[in-house]
Amino acid sequence: MTRYAIGDIHGGSKTFRALLNVLNLRYGDQLYMLGDYIDRGPDSKGVLDIILQLIDEGFGVRPVRGNHEDMLLDSVAGTHDGWMEGWGRETLKSFGVTSPEELPPRYLTLLDHMPYIWSDENFVFVHAGLDMAADDPLTESTPLEMVWGGGNPFGRNKLQGRTLVTGHKIRPLPLIEISLLTNHIQLDNGAFTNMQPNLGNLVALNLDTRGLIIQPWCDGKGSL
Repeated sequence: MTRYAIGDIHGGSKTFRALLNVLNLRYGDQLYMLGDYIDRGPDSKGVLDIILQLIDEGFGVRPVRGNHEDMLLDSVAGTHDGWMEGWGRETLKSFGVTSPEELPPRYLTLLDHMPYIWSDENFVFVHAGLDMAADDPLTESTPLEMVWGGGNPFGRNKLQGRTLVTGHKIRPLPLIEISLLTNHIQLDNGAFTNMQPNLGNLVALNLDTRGLIIQPWCDGKGSL
Protein backbone atom coordinates (compact mmCIF):
# COMPACT_ATOMS: atom_id res chain seq x y z
CA MET A 1 0.00 0.00 0.00
CA THR A 2 1.20 3.50 -0.90
CA ARG A 3 -0.20 6.68 0.57
CA TYR A 4 -0.42 9.91 -1.44
CA ALA A 5 -1.65 13.46 -0.85
CA ILE A 6 -2.62 15.92 -3.59
CA GLY A 7 -2.79 19.70 -3.35
CA ASP A 8 -5.45 22.06 -4.70
CA ILE A 9 -6.75 20.97 -8.15
CA HIS A 10 -8.98 23.98 -8.92
CA GLY A 11 -10.91 22.83 -11.96
CA GLY A 12 -7.97 21.30 -13.82
CA SER A 13 -9.40 17.95 -14.92
CA LYS A 14 -6.76 17.29 -17.60
CA THR A 15 -3.99 18.10 -15.14
CA PHE A 16 -5.60 15.90 -12.48
CA ARG A 17 -5.99 13.01 -14.91
CA ALA A 18 -2.37 13.35 -16.03
CA LEU A 19 -1.16 13.23 -12.42
CA LEU A 20 -3.26 10.16 -11.68
CA ASN A 21 -1.74 8.45 -14.71
CA VAL A 22 1.68 9.01 -13.17
CA LEU A 23 0.59 7.80 -9.74
CA ASN A 24 -0.98 4.66 -11.26
CA LEU A 25 -3.11 4.02 -8.19
CA ARG A 26 -3.66 0.44 -7.11
CA TYR A 27 -6.44 -0.95 -4.99
CA GLY A 28 -5.33 -0.62 -1.39
CA ASP A 29 -3.48 2.67 -1.97
CA GLN A 30 -4.71 5.71 -0.05
CA LEU A 31 -5.20 9.05 -1.82
CA TYR A 32 -5.73 12.03 0.48
CA MET A 33 -6.99 15.16 -1.28
CA LEU A 34 -6.66 18.58 0.30
CA GLY A 35 -9.71 20.45 -1.01
CA ASP A 36 -10.43 23.17 -3.59
CA TYR A 37 -11.39 20.82 -6.39
CA ILE A 38 -13.52 23.49 -8.08
CA ASP A 39 -13.25 27.08 -9.38
CA ARG A 40 -10.50 28.93 -11.26
CA GLY A 41 -9.86 26.20 -13.85
CA PRO A 42 -12.24 25.41 -16.75
CA ASP A 43 -13.59 21.99 -15.75
CA SER A 44 -14.70 21.72 -12.14
CA LYS A 45 -17.33 19.18 -13.14
CA GLY A 46 -14.67 17.02 -14.76
CA VAL A 47 -12.58 17.04 -11.57
CA LEU A 48 -15.56 15.94 -9.50
CA ASP A 49 -16.41 13.30 -12.10
CA ILE A 50 -12.93 11.81 -11.68
CA ILE A 51 -13.31 11.76 -7.89
CA LEU A 52 -16.70 10.08 -8.19
CA GLN A 53 -15.27 7.53 -10.62
CA LEU A 54 -12.44 6.67 -8.23
CA ILE A 55 -14.93 6.21 -5.40
CA ASP A 56 -17.28 4.12 -7.56
CA GLU A 57 -14.38 1.89 -8.60
CA GLY A 58 -13.40 1.25 -4.99
CA PHE A 59 -10.16 3.21 -4.72
CA GLY A 60 -9.14 4.56 -1.32
CA VAL A 61 -9.98 8.22 -1.87
CA ARG A 62 -10.02 10.54 1.16
CA PRO A 63 -11.04 14.09 0.13
CA VAL A 64 -11.29 16.90 2.65
CA ARG A 65 -13.41 19.99 2.09
CA GLY A 66 -11.84 23.29 1.04
CA ASN A 67 -13.05 26.86 1.25
CA HIS A 68 -14.25 26.82 -2.37
CA GLU A 69 -16.47 23.80 -1.73
CA ASP A 70 -17.78 25.56 1.37
CA MET A 71 -18.62 28.68 -0.66
CA LEU A 72 -20.49 26.64 -3.27
CA LEU A 73 -22.54 24.81 -0.64
CA ASP A 74 -23.29 28.08 1.17
CA SER A 75 -24.43 29.58 -2.14
CA VAL A 76 -26.83 26.68 -2.65
CA ALA A 77 -28.15 27.28 0.88
CA GLY A 78 -28.49 30.99 0.20
CA THR A 79 -26.00 32.02 2.89
CA HIS A 80 -23.11 33.20 0.66
CA ASP A 81 -23.37 36.08 -1.81
CA GLY A 82 -19.83 36.32 -3.13
CA TRP A 83 -19.17 32.99 -4.80
CA MET A 84 -21.15 33.80 -7.95
CA GLU A 85 -19.40 37.16 -8.21
CA GLY A 86 -16.00 35.50 -8.06
CA TRP A 87 -15.38 32.03 -9.41
CA GLY A 88 -18.83 30.49 -9.41
CA ARG A 89 -19.83 31.31 -12.96
CA GLU A 90 -16.96 29.32 -14.45
CA THR A 91 -17.81 26.33 -12.29
CA LEU A 92 -21.51 26.50 -13.18
CA LYS A 93 -20.54 26.80 -16.86
CA SER A 94 -18.71 23.46 -16.63
CA PHE A 95 -22.03 21.92 -15.51
CA GLY A 96 -24.05 23.71 -18.16
CA VAL A 97 -26.21 25.51 -15.57
CA THR A 98 -26.59 29.14 -14.49
CA SER A 99 -27.43 28.93 -10.78
CA PRO A 100 -26.12 26.88 -7.84
CA GLU A 101 -29.58 25.41 -7.23
CA GLU A 102 -29.42 23.69 -10.63
CA LEU A 103 -26.34 21.63 -9.77
CA PRO A 104 -27.05 17.88 -9.85
CA PRO A 105 -27.73 16.42 -6.39
CA ARG A 106 -25.02 13.77 -6.70
CA TYR A 107 -22.30 16.40 -6.83
CA LEU A 108 -23.75 18.40 -3.97
CA THR A 109 -23.98 15.24 -1.88
CA LEU A 110 -20.33 14.45 -2.65
CA LEU A 111 -19.21 17.89 -1.46
CA ASP A 112 -21.51 17.98 1.54
CA HIS A 113 -20.24 14.62 2.77
CA MET A 114 -16.58 15.64 2.59
CA PRO A 115 -15.16 15.98 6.11
CA TYR A 116 -13.05 18.94 7.14
CA ILE A 117 -10.26 16.68 8.33
CA TRP A 118 -8.73 13.24 7.81
CA SER A 119 -5.94 11.66 9.81
CA ASP A 120 -3.96 8.45 10.07
CA GLU A 121 -1.21 7.26 12.37
CA ASN A 122 1.41 9.58 10.83
CA PHE A 123 -0.39 12.54 9.25
CA VAL A 124 -3.28 14.96 9.67
CA PHE A 125 -4.87 16.31 6.48
CA VAL A 126 -6.84 19.56 6.39
CA HIS A 127 -7.32 22.20 3.73
CA ALA A 128 -5.97 25.37 5.38
CA GLY A 129 -4.79 24.67 8.91
CA LEU A 130 -5.53 24.10 12.58
CA ASP A 131 -5.46 26.30 15.65
CA MET A 132 -2.31 25.09 17.37
CA ALA A 133 -3.05 27.36 20.35
CA ALA A 134 -6.01 25.14 21.26
CA ASP A 135 -5.49 22.39 23.81
CA ASP A 136 -6.62 19.85 21.20
CA PRO A 137 -6.35 21.30 17.67
CA LEU A 138 -8.03 18.24 16.15
CA THR A 139 -11.28 18.73 18.04
CA GLU A 140 -11.20 22.43 18.93
CA SER A 141 -10.30 24.02 15.59
CA THR A 142 -13.38 25.45 13.91
CA PRO A 143 -14.53 24.59 10.36
CA LEU A 144 -13.73 28.21 9.41
CA GLU A 145 -10.13 27.78 10.59
CA MET A 146 -9.82 24.46 8.77
CA VAL A 147 -10.92 25.81 5.39
CA TRP A 148 -9.69 29.42 5.57
CA GLY A 149 -6.89 29.36 8.15
CA GLY A 150 -6.73 31.65 11.16
CA GLY A 151 -6.35 30.83 14.80
CA ASN A 152 -2.69 30.22 15.60
CA PRO A 153 -1.27 27.91 12.93
CA PHE A 154 2.33 28.41 14.04
CA GLY A 155 2.08 27.27 17.63
CA ARG A 156 3.73 24.14 18.99
CA ASN A 157 2.64 21.02 17.11
CA LYS A 158 0.12 19.21 19.34
CA LEU A 159 -0.72 16.38 16.94
CA GLN A 160 0.96 13.64 18.97
CA GLY A 161 3.91 13.28 16.63
CA ARG A 162 1.89 13.46 13.41
CA THR A 163 2.72 15.80 10.54
CA LEU A 164 0.14 18.35 9.36
CA VAL A 165 -0.45 18.37 5.57
CA THR A 166 -2.32 21.32 4.04
CA GLY A 167 -3.07 23.10 0.78
CA HIS A 168 -4.81 26.51 0.46
CA LYS A 169 -1.83 28.86 0.68
CA ILE A 170 0.11 28.97 -2.59
CA ARG A 171 3.77 28.17 -2.11
CA PRO A 172 6.59 28.10 -4.71
CA LEU A 173 8.25 24.75 -5.22
CA PRO A 174 11.39 25.58 -3.15
CA LEU A 175 9.23 26.34 -0.09
CA ILE A 176 7.18 23.19 -0.62
CA GLU A 177 10.41 21.20 -0.70
CA ILE A 178 11.59 22.85 2.53
CA SER A 179 8.27 22.06 4.20
CA LEU A 180 8.90 18.35 3.62
CA LEU A 181 11.54 18.57 6.35
CA THR A 182 9.12 20.03 8.90
CA ASN A 183 6.01 18.93 10.78
CA HIS A 184 3.79 21.03 8.45
CA ILE A 185 3.90 20.07 4.77
CA GLN A 186 2.27 22.54 2.34
CA LEU A 187 1.30 21.26 -1.13
CA ASP A 188 -0.52 24.07 -2.97
CA ASN A 189 1.71 25.23 -5.85
CA GLY A 190 -1.02 27.35 -7.47
CA ALA A 191 -1.61 24.88 -10.30
CA PHE A 192 -3.75 27.37 -12.27
CA THR A 193 -1.01 30.09 -12.14
CA ASN A 194 0.75 28.35 -14.99
CA MET A 195 2.75 31.33 -16.27
CA GLN A 196 4.75 32.13 -13.13
CA PRO A 197 8.18 30.78 -12.11
CA ASN A 198 8.19 28.02 -9.48
CA LEU A 199 4.38 27.93 -9.59
CA GLY A 200 1.76 26.33 -11.84
CA ASN A 201 2.01 22.66 -10.94
CA LEU A 202 -0.38 20.19 -9.37
CA VAL A 203 1.71 18.59 -6.64
CA ALA A 204 1.34 15.14 -5.14
CA LEU A 205 3.33 13.75 -2.23
CA ASN A 206 4.26 10.15 -1.65
CA LEU A 207 3.68 10.14 2.08
CA ASP A 208 5.78 7.05 2.64
CA THR A 209 8.93 8.41 0.96
CA ARG A 210 8.22 12.17 1.27
CA GLY A 211 8.93 12.44 -2.45
CA LEU A 212 7.10 14.94 -4.64
CA ILE A 213 5.39 14.18 -7.94
CA ILE A 214 5.08 17.32 -10.07
CA GLN A 215 2.47 17.68 -12.81
CA PRO A 216 2.50 20.94 -14.81
CA TRP A 217 -0.88 22.55 -15.46
CA CYS A 218 -2.31 21.51 -18.84
CA ASP A 219 -5.84 22.99 -18.72
CA GLY A 220 -5.21 26.33 -20.39
CA LYS A 221 -5.25 29.71 -18.69
CA GLY A 222 -6.52 29.68 -15.13
CA SER A 223 -8.29 32.47 -13.26
CA LEU A 224 -6.85 34.17 -10.19
